[in-house]
Amino acid sequence: MKKILIGLAGAVALTISAPAGAADLGARPYTKAPVAPPAPIYTWTGFYAGIQGGGGWGRSNETFFGAPNTAIFAGTQNYDITGGFVGGVFGYNWQSGPVVFGIEGDYHWADIDGRSAVINAGVGDTYFTRIRGFGDIKGRLGYSTGPALLFVSGGAAVGDIQHRYDGVPGNVFVQSNTRWGWTVGAGAEYMFAPNWSAKVEYNYLDLGRSTIQYSAAPADRSEWNDTVHTVKAGINYHFNWGGVGTARY
Repeated sequence: MKKILIGLAGAVALTISAPAGAADLGARPYTKAPVAPPAPIYTWTGFYAGIQGGGGWGRSNETFFGAPNTAIFAGTQNYDITGGFVGGVFGYNWQSGPVVFGIEGDYHWADIDGRSAVINAGVGDTYFTRIRGFGDIKGRLGYSTGPALLFVSGGAAVGDIQHRYDGVPGNVFVQSNTRWGWTVGAGAEYMFAPNWSAKVEYNYLDLGRSTIQYSAAPADRSEWNDTVHTVKAGINYHFNWGGVGTARY
């Protein structure tokens, strides 16, 4: 009996001391779950500059006013022009919600040329066109909800154009001039890193009319109308002077 009482007393003592022992243990440290970084907030607002290049193709439509075309003489001719170009661009965007407004100017050094394939009366008598440079000043209207921007554009275009008429030996006329016209286009741009974007763009350019006067006779002249399709790719750097960053984290 005495042994039984001693055993019961020991069990009670252990039961009472267990909570006190647990209280003496250090509290388990609390670890805060890592906070996910906020999603980047993109803005297209600000100045940008870049480089771009591509290819162009089009038509040079020449009209001779001195005489109609006949079986042996084709004074009026239309021919293809093709080539490449490289240049630079500078502009400014302003974003309001998903809508992006912008103004942009660019210029390219080009070698887009072609010549007529018609030989008149067995002699040379061909026409030649070369676009040595072109650019534009245009507005842009785009839509963006993140790093991608889709846009349309339009405005004034300018071209440095050379036309040449090769007739019989000694009968060669060359004229180089700067012509103004218009352009429309569309494209896409993507911010692949803070302050950097890549773009592709299509433009149609009508560079107006150029004239070579062959003699004092008013009708003894040719008039060219040059139109070009261009596809370009480029990389832009966004300065965002005085504005928010390209991507805010």
